[in-house]
Amino acid sequence: MPAPIEDIIAKAIKDADKSFFNEDYAKQAKAVTAALKKAGYEVAPVKPPPGLVEWAKDNIPFGRLRPAELITQMYSMMVENVRRFDK
Repeated sequence: MPAPIEDIIAKAIKDADKSFFNEDYAKQAKAVTAALKKAGYEVAPVKPPPGLVEWAKDNIPFGRLRPAELITQMYSMMVENVRRFDK
């Protein structure tokens, strides 16, 4: 089981910036997002950005899939591609 998300974020911030003054928050934020991605997470908006639903609809996996398999593939595909449309 992956580490709790709070632990991943705390460790990323701790490892990113050792200064006591004038912390580099951008550096910390990049470290957090990289650590989350490495742990298998992706930061995505609650609602899909414009174009993502249409793109996903056009890229639905073909073949006979059980509903759970289709939903799993669609979810993964949309989350992996959210950055393409999040502008």
